[in-house]
Amino acid sequence: MKLTVKILLAVLLPTLFLSRLFIPGFSSEPVSFPTPETLPVSVEPLPLSVYCPGAFAEIGGESGIELGAIERIGEASIYLNTGDGELLVDPGLRASEGALAKITGSDQSTNLLSAIQAQGVVRERASGMMASYCPQPAFSGWFISGAASVGYESALLVANPNDQEVQMEIIITFPDGQVSDQLTLAAQENRVVPLSSLVFQQPIFALSFQTSGQPISVAMQQRATFGLSTRGVDLQSPVAQPTTVSLITGLSVGSAGFEPAVARLYNPGQIPTEVVITAISGQSTQVVRAQLAAGELSELELDLIDGEYLVQVQSAQPILVGIRNPVIQPTIDFSWLTASELFTDLTLPIPDYKSTLYLANPGASPITLNLQVTTGDKQQYQSFEIPALAQISVPVSGDSLRLGSASEFAASLEILDVPGYAVIRPTENQNFGDELLVSVR
Repeated sequence: MKLTVKILLAVLLPTLFLSRLFIPGFSSEPVSFPTPETLPVSVEPLPLSVYCPGAFAEIGGESGIELGAIERIGEASIYLNTGDGELLVDPGLRASEGALAKITGSDQSTNLLSAIQAQGVVRERASGMMASYCPQPAFSGWFISGAASVGYESALLVANPNDQEVQMEIIITFPDGQVSDQLTLAAQENRVVPLSSLVFQQPIFALSFQTSGQPISVAMQQRATFGLSTRGVDLQSPVAQPTTVSLITGLSVGSAGFEPAVARLYNPGQIPTEVVITAISGQSTQVVRAQLAAGELSELELDLIDGEYLVQVQSAQPILVGIRNPVIQPTIDFSWLTASELFTDLTLPIPDYKSTLYLANPGASPITLNLQVTTGDKQQYQSFEIPALAQISVPVSGDSLRLGSASEFAASLEILDVPGYAVIRPTENQNFGDELLVSVR
């Protein structure tokens, strides 16, 4: 049998080789392919959208005991600045349940579209300033500032600006556990989500969210009371992700002896890490070290005298960090300060409240920063030299401001006026578009 197979192979192999040489349609010559043609293709970015979360949501009615009662109170003022583009959706000057702004244009940045919302809240169980930057809808994000114990209330202001239904997953972490929940948001739905049912009597918690494929708007509203007295309100936009280096600008301590500023730290990873908090003012530098176990969420008081501070937080592992800062003048209020983004160019509208711009240099060398303030058709210009790892403050008023530098800087805008206190953290607004090279064969 084996001999028969060997004879067949000896006969067939030469035949197959000859057929490769002589059968029509086959060639022994190398095959050449045409050189691909490279064509440049311009990809225009999608229209740029930002979303303002809307007015204060009162939960439980004015008395706080009406089960299931949720009502938006009043309207938030919308401050909008647009660049060279066509405004497709105008959010208007005021909004109750949230407002979308959409514009087309090639300059994808805050120079094309930038918005802030602000509202002074005066209610029996809530008073203070509700103000925040209006960011782009996001696929995911984090909040460090949750609280749901006696005297504290947290809620999410959620909106789906898309034409499709969206699934949203929420993960809430507190010091001794974690819970999760899922929400389905209909197209164009706007919803207030009280968090008390998920985190009953939890004095501190962190929250992350993720969607099933469409970006949404998520903001965290907070309210604080002490007995029958209100202790302020706050509105937070999410941070993108935990980091190993966070720069917090605009920490203005003015309530020493009443209630200290408190840093909250969360290590979402599986490796313990050391955290170094450096608070820098014009008079002193204070360094605090803390150890964070894997998955740990904790707080520590910052023993700071009155003054303005730039805070740098460093760790070996990515962490989430925020600082709760109370004020007692001109009214009792508080604001959560979180990590600032870095810019080389930034445009912001200016709210109709007493405002202070904080500018920080995160680098190891001095930087020059240029400021343009526009009021009507008039512009005013200032230039600042900021030392390494330092911060300055500038009172501002007008319609809008623009900042520019050859080096990266961080910025925040503080409102401190009769209605209350808020620190606004701007974020970059951008959809990607570029010149692509496409190979055509």
